[in-house]
Amino acid sequence: MRVFSQSQALIAESVLLDSRLALFHEQENWLAVADLHFGFELSQRAAGRLVPFWGMESIETRLRELLCDYRPATLILLGDLVHDGSAACEFFSLITLLRKQCDLVLLAGNHDAQIKRQTSKLKHFNIDLRDSFTTDRFEFHHGDGERKQNGRIQIIGHFHPAGTLHDGAGLRLKFPALVQESGCWILPAFSPWAAGTEWTEREQSRIWLCTPHRILLVDQE
Repeated sequence: MRVFSQSQALIAESVLLDSRLALFHEQENWLAVADLHFGFELSQRAAGRLVPFWGMESIETRLRELLCDYRPATLILLGDLVHDGSAACEFFSLITLLRKQCDLVLLAGNHDAQIKRQTSKLKHFNIDLRDSFTTDRFEFHHGDGERKQNGRIQIIGHFHPAGTLHDGAGLRLKFPALVQESGCWILPAFSPWAAGTEWTEREQSRIWLCTPHRILLVDQE
């Protein structure tokens, strides 16, 4: 068992949530992130919106740091790998770099239709876009479609969950969140552009806020 810091939380047996918006399983040795929306800034610029060039760099830097820190055998990317086809070339280059550090599992999301159609490039880069991936205890998929229960915990993305901290003076701070329900865990969006959607609390669910340097469990009392 690794030494914990405030930027980590043990949310289940052998499962660590990292404040950099990633989930790591110590025994199964996988690292999972969701909703990269890689190339969002290129998509926006193509539409005439002059947003800064920093999202792709942030994603690549955090992924490489996480891989260096945890050294997983497998990195699982849970769909919405890109925002659209604008950054397909840059995404294929990113995959080439990440593959040098570990095995990759790439799951398709609803934003990935354009790269799914680039069959020649997928073949050239030896990329297999899957709909789902399973281990002994978990089933991973993007979360944009219904799945039959199979006894495994579902780990999904798609919803970009978030939560807000506030005080009596009017301060409100919104952070990405992991939502943990009995049979389904919903990962925060890894994209720095994703502000997230306020998650409505349900019975027997836990909401973990990912602040920049600390994981906070929302008190539902």
